[in-house]
Amino acid sequence: MKFQIGDKVKFLNDVGGGFVSKIETPSLVYVKTTDGFEIPISTSELIRIEPKNTSAHFFDENFDSHEKLSTEEIQELESDNKITSLLHKNSKVLKEGISIAFIPQDQIRTLFGLIDVVLINNSAFDVLFALFLKNEEKFGGQEYDAIEPYSAYFIDSIDRDELTDWLEGNVQAIFYGRSMNKLISPLNEFFKIKGSKLYQENGYKEIDVLEKKAFIHQLSDLKYQTLISKTEQTANINSAELGRDIEKALGIKKSLIENHKIGLLEAEIDLHISALNPDYQNLEKHEIMQAQLDYFEKTLEDAMIHQYQKLIYIHGIGNGSLKNELRKILRTYPDIQTKEAAFNRYGYGAIEVHIHYR
Repeated sequence: MKFQIGDKVKFLNDVGGGFVSKIETPSLVYVKTTDGFEIPISTSELIRIEPKNTSAHFFDENFDSHEKLSTEEIQELESDNKITSLLHKNSKVLKEGISIAFIPQDQIRTLFGLIDVVLINNSAFDVLFALFLKNEEKFGGQEYDAIEPYSAYFIDSIDRDELTDWLEGNVQAIFYGRSMNKLISPLNEFFKIKGSKLYQENGYKEIDVLEKKAFIHQLSDLKYQTLISKTEQTANINSAELGRDIEKALGIKKSLIENHKIGLLEAEIDLHISALNPDYQNLEKHEIMQAQLDYFEKTLEDAMIHQYQKLIYIHGIGNGSLKNELRKILRTYPDIQTKEAAFNRYGYGAIEVHIHYR
């Protein structure tokens, strides 16, 4: 049985009951008893009491089944339990904006136990948000509320086998402040997370503002959201001109993969360390390999976001270890096929990747 804050409950193995005041995990909640104490208890030792149902009459005793918390009291309890302040405002890890975080409850064994799903507002603005999860071809509303500035909003605690339900969705958000020099464009961000990253220990990094290990997926960069905000002066600029203004202001190109574009929806990426880092001479072998793999994954995911269909990855010959790691990663993508790149151009030093979209 899944409980919610404000539910009226009875103890199965003891006298009395109260109201659920805090959800610690799906199997552990806090109950505020009729004498004012708040105690942790397993959900297996509770039964929800609702007027006019069988359990209410069976456990009637001296516990008034018609007594209930007011809407205001429930909202206050939910607010207290869902929102926590970030530890400080200047993060070296998170960009200013909105992120979704997956935080293992067991911080030592990060691949075991429940995971808390949290939405992070790392900005100076109040944020009104709506979160949708994609199930097959439909989107289902999961949560909507407001997050205070520099705060984390607890959404749910999930089992490992529920992770696949949280890999794809959409977050919409409005940034609000009492005094704003420039309005910020609303966020409407579709996300798709590679599931294998949540099953790797190195996928969970120490997040300074949480002081916990977590997997972070950045949904927005506030600098970008501010730049695309239309004011009276920019309202009549067409989208192409506005896009060029954004790129110029940020000092970046449209996407990472376009740096390697060689044709329509085709790109060629050289993974030789000399092409990625001019100062590679001081790097250890494992650092070189990690830099190559990181760039490989970044370009691959960016290519998928921008619907690229064909990629050539130049890995060189060497001892074959980089090639083997690339193929190992590519096998985790069901919609990708690989083959040796054209021998007359690349010899044995490149692989050709074809991405299929459903």
